[in-house]
Amino acid sequence: MTGIEVAVITAIGAGVTAVGQLQAGANAQKAANFNAQVASNNANAARLAAAEDGKRQSRLSAKRQGANRAQDPDKLDLLEDNALEEELAFQSIIHAGEIQATGFTNNAQLDIAKGKAAKSASRVAAAGTLLGAASKGFSASKPGTPLTFGAESVGG
Repeated sequence: MTGIEVAVITAIGAGVTAVGQLQAGANAQKAANFNAQVASNNANAARLAAAEDGKRQSRLSAKRQGANRAQDPDKLDLLEDNALEEELAFQSIIHAGEIQATGFTNNAQLDIAKGKAAKSASRVAAAGTLLGAASKGFSASKPGTPLTFGAESVGG
C-alpha cells in the first residue's frame, strides 16, 4: 500500500469517527433537553398539586373553624389561634410544593448544561480525531517513511 492510499484510508476512517462523535454529542444533548423538559413538567405538576392541596386544607380549615364557632363562640382567642394554625398549615403545603418544584427546575437546568457540555465535548473529540488522522496521513504520505501497523513496519 502506498503512503497516499494509507492517508486516504486514514482520512476516511477519521471522517467517519468524527461524524459519529458529533452525532453522539447531538444525541446526548437531545436526551438532556428531553430530561430537562420532563423535569420542568414535574416542577409545574408539583406547584399545581401543592395549590390543590392548599385549597383542600383551606376547605377543611373552614369546616373546623365553623365547628369550633358552633361549639363555643365565646372563646375568641382559641378561634384566633386555630385560624393561625390553619393558615400555617396552608403555607407549609405551598412551601413544600415550591421546594419540590425548585428541585425539579434545578435538575432541568443541570440537564441542559450537561447536554451543552456533551455537544462541546463531541466537537473537541471530533476535531482531535481529524487532527490526529491528518498527522498520521501526512507522515504516511512522505516517500520512504515506513508504515507501521502495531509493532510491524511495512515498506521503507
